[in-house]
Amino acid sequence: MARLQVRRRGTTTLLVAVAAALAGCGDDEARTGASTTGAPVSSPAATSSTALAVAKPVVKKSPDSEAPATAPAHWLPPAAWVYNHWLPYDESRLYALLGITREQLWAQLRDDKRTLAQLAAEHGHPDPAKLAAELVAPRAAAVGPTRAAELRRRAVSTITQGHLAQHLFFHSLHQFAIPSAAPDIFGVTDATFRELRRQELSPLAIGRLQGRSPAAVEGQAIAVLHERVQSGVKGGAMSAEQGRLLLRRQLTQLPRWLDQARYNGPPTTHRGDLVQKPKDYASNPAISATGRFVAYEAYRQKLPLAVKLGEIAVLRADLRTGRTRLVSAIPGKGTGGPNPISAYNPGISGDGRRVAYESSTGNQNFAKRYGRIGTLLADTRSGRIRAVGTPIRGTADSQSTWGPEVASDGRRMIYQAVRGGRTVVIARTLPSGAQTTVVAGQKAGAATYRDPFEPTVSADGVRVAYTLATGTVADAAQARSSIRVRNLRTGRVEVASRADGRGGAALGGFSADPAISPDGRFVAFTSTAPELGVKAGSVGLFLRDLDRGRTRRIPTGAARPLDPAVARRGRTVAFTAVGKQAAQVMAWDANRGTARVVSAAGGTGTAPADGFSSDPSISADGRRIAFGSTATDLGAGEGDGARAVYVHDRRTGRTRRVSDPEVAYAGQKLPPAKPAPAPPAAPPPAQPDLPATPDAVDAPSTVFVTDNAFVDGEQRPTVLVSPGTLVTWRWRSRQSHSVQLRTGPKRFASKVRQDGSFKYRFQEAGTYELVCSLHAPGMKMKVVVGQS
Repeated sequence: MARLQVRRRGTTTLLVAVAAALAGCGDDEARTGASTTGAPVSSPAATSSTALAVAKPVVKKSPDSEAPATAPAHWLPPAAWVYNHWLPYDESRLYALLGITREQLWAQLRDDKRTLAQLAAEHGHPDPAKLAAELVAPRAAAVGPTRAAELRRRAVSTITQGHLAQHLFFHSLHQFAIPSAAPDIFGVTDATFRELRRQELSPLAIGRLQGRSPAAVEGQAIAVLHERVQSGVKGGAMSAEQGRLLLRRQLTQLPRWLDQARYNGPPTTHRGDLVQKPKDYASNPAISATGRFVAYEAYRQKLPLAVKLGEIAVLRADLRTGRTRLVSAIPGKGTGGPNPISAYNPGISGDGRRVAYESSTGNQNFAKRYGRIGTLLADTRSGRIRAVGTPIRGTADSQSTWGPEVASDGRRMIYQAVRGGRTVVIARTLPSGAQTTVVAGQKAGAATYRDPFEPTVSADGVRVAYTLATGTVADAAQARSSIRVRNLRTGRVEVASRADGRGGAALGGFSADPAISPDGRFVAFTSTAPELGVKAGSVGLFLRDLDRGRTRRIPTGAARPLDPAVARRGRTVAFTAVGKQAAQVMAWDANRGTARVVSAAGGTGTAPADGFSSDPSISADGRRIAFGSTATDLGAGEGDGARAVYVHDRRTGRTRRVSDPEVAYAGQKLPPAKPAPAPPAAPPPAQPDLPATPDAVDAPSTVFVTDNAFVDGEQRPTVLVSPGTLVTWRWRSRQSHSVQLRTGPKRFASKVRQDGSFKYRFQEAGTYELVCSLHAPGMKMKVVVGQS
């Protein structure tokens, strides 16, 4: 019997947006070559007898001696070299001088309160200033005495400040460069991009909703990373060797980062206090082909226990018995403190027995996931959990594996990795472990790129569909994204994103977001192709019959579709319909030719529920659809607005809540409930209301500095003035910013600041291109001074 594979790339839940946080650490790989699965673990069955690590006090304030008194634990110095990872010395020299490995450095810096200075003292270098001088020495003569002194000061900071060092060495893609270029790359403002990331939309999904192809997004992101490294090297902030190492890490991590939905940054704070009290929640469901089991993520938001256990766990609900079990393992005690390990992004076999998921170690202060991402496969019958994929040692390439999906028959699984600098999709036969490369991208670092994204496998493991993104880094207009399907039995690769007909024409626009039916015959995908009748500025949803060569459009109304899931023989397609203010889960019926709301108020009818619903997963027969939602009126018990996982039965019309995040705590004693503290003073809005035209006090030459944008009626303004005009920049932001000349007749720059104003009188005619030194190249503007 054909069974449905489950395709999970992460939740696309939309929530009410909150203001952007201070600089926090994002979704990035930490350890190169260090296993995330080698730490001792216990099976869920042995939870009650497992000795767990002793939780350390939760760090609420920054341990950085240079931080303001109210700075949160994740505070970073507001400086361009920090935000862009311009390490002032060669990383390889540090390892040589101390006689340590990168793994030893991670073990030390996993706790923000530990420093590189302590590790250096253990290895014969007790004086941070002397060690800094030794690290910078090979570059001192070339950069000159003034620059060398500045590099030594920065080096001392990396040695003495724990979180700063953790950021520079291990958070390669926590940077402002790509978000600051969000208007160009993703079609939204920097602030909106950050808000959507906090609501767990992947960068690719954000771009797709704005009509930006995966290929165009990837190409422009590559170009931004290149520019930042080149700027650091050219300005003497880091060496060419260190620049090459950093860029290699970033480019090989980039495909995973672009397709990763879950947000890995800190909670939003204002003056050191949480803006909102965290709640346990669940998301990212994967339903078995039989419709009996649902695997999902449970987020532990009780911080002391999250630090002890890990921030996220994988659970499996049995809809027949009503029981929920912990699938992912409980970590054993670590060295030097707790050993939080998170598990997430599950895929499930057709009978619910096997669950594959990603796993990553977290830091010891607030459990955020900075370790190498590994792929694990759990057998819920035997309790055995084993690692899938082996990291390639001795390279700067990403060591992570990600995106696991189990074929419904349980005899094959797929996942992604980096091999030889190339992003690849790998098919693994179970239980033998024999592996086949389904598709390999182009080696990172070239002038062109060609990478696979979003792979999904048929029920028998024979056909794999994926998005292929190709382009030239220097020319985003040439980027192309199409849907390919490879038959692992015959080796044949065919293009599924075609116009109607067996010989259907190749499509313009872009196609992405594939989902393959259990029988491997049908592929659903989203597209902007005009050949398929998609109007400019819109995105359509389509279903391709590979056997008959037919392409059919699925109606989505004014909403934009994301994350389709296909039932057997293409009879039902579930998808997320994203509107201007909300997102709902819909189900299209091939016989009726219409789509109906799944996430309906009361569980039935056509009125959408009051929350944000998304991320559908469908049983093989199309009867049951699992999804995530923040709704409180789904007819499944009143919710509290926290995300939860639901299952809708299309036959009975009933919707039931199936998630139980408390199971993730594995019987640990939960802290007693406390009265909610008084909320902190409301932070100013991320993008305050500003006059479209400056008032008389400010006219005619005032520019507002908001969070991550210069504003004069619009973002990225061009201000036209005559010689002798005094231009004023007024800060209206919560984050630190500066005004700095990039190109122009006369150099000038403001200090990095969070409030106040800066003035400059323009005397010489010409065009002045200005940036914020912390958020370049995207936070920019021009001043054009005409002739007198």
